Amino acid sequence: MRIDEEADGKLAGAITRIPVDSYEIEREAVIAMLERERRSLTSSLLALSLLAFAVAMLPDPAPMALLLALRFASFLFTRSAASRLEKRVRARKPLNASRRILFGGMSLTGVTLALMLWPQPPGASMVAVALIQIVVVVAVTLISVTLAALPASRDAMLASFWATASGLVLFHPAGLDPAMIAVVTLSVVGIRIYSYNTGHHIRSSARVLVENRRLSEDLADALAHAEFLSWRDPLTGLFNRRKLFEETRTENSPHSRHLLTIDLDRFKAINDTFGHGVGDRVLIATAEVIRDWSRTLRGAGAHLAYRLGGEEFLVIARDLDDTTVAEAAENLRAQIAGLGERFPDQPGICISASIGLTSWLFGEGLDDALMRADIACYEAKKTGRNRVRRAA
Repeated sequence: MRIDEEADGKLAGAITRIPVDSYEIEREAVIAMLERERRSLTSSLLALSLLAFAVAMLPDPAPMALLLALRFASFLFTRSAASRLEKRVRARKPLNASRRILFGGMSLTGVTLALMLWPQPPGASMVAVALIQIVVVVAVTLISVTLAALPASRDAMLASFWATASGLVLFHPAGLDPAMIAVVTLSVVGIRIYSYNTGHHIRSSARVLVENRRLSEDLADALAHAEFLSWRDPLTGLFNRRKLFEETRTENSPHSRHLLTIDLDRFKAINDTFGHGVGDRVLIATAEVIRDWSRTLRGAGAHLAYRLGGEEFLVIARDLDDTTVAEAAENLRAQIAGLGERFPDQPGICISASIGLTSWLFGEGLDDALMRADIACYEAKKTGRNRVRRAA
């Protein structure tokens, strides 16, 4: 019953309590953004090609070619900064320096995109001018959406774009209409709102991803814990009675086998005198002694230790001859008898165990062998406790 309650409680906890690490959410959002940025490489190269085609159509392409070269340099710098940031975020390294580099790169991107809007003389091809303007507006929008998970870099790009475009309107020698600043402002605000909503969606998706991953981990832990409790005693960590019968149902070892039933002497008196908390500590300490002792035994295969219930334990020892297992049982008895030294705060505590020892014959059922071991253990108690008795 206790096992089921603990397993159910852990499963319920995994479902209802999902701690969310804000760093993990940000990390997943940035990774998603950088993957989108990498996939947009083709679109970025197409935009640069269209700008180059439009510039070539101008009657005097040299000045705009210089601005296009600046735009291309800005593009390369931003790509390098994004790649650096991606490597660090995937490696879970500090990101402050990489963020600052990308911030600067995106500020430069805003400037170079706005400079591509440099007003052309009246004789310039309207197709070329319109193509440049369309490509720039689309590029600003796409970059803002791509950078939605990094609002600082996105806003740096939009702010530098707005400031540079507004400066062109105010200080261009041709004296442009100041109302164009309002057009630029409305465009930037609209793009900012749209990219903000996209960023919110990206972060929401990242949060769901982190929560689902954490939930999967918690469920896996809960299931592993439930599986552990299904064949382990929750107090001592030894195998339980269920595991005993599952293991021995298919027992076909060719090696000799012995059963040792270990029953603590006057355990009820320990609980009554010192309390059940001390009693539990005695059980845990006894299990530790049995576990460590079983690891020191020679022989083939594992020597399995079980807590059958209450203060009763069982060890199945394999591939030991009668003399060796009898000496080992006596050694175990002595170690348990010395456990009182671990409880200096409980003066007068007396810990000992009676041990019944028997061979488990080939072809014999476990119940029959256990019965003989129990009888031997009873004889040990009847003849004075704190001793080993071998079944006849």
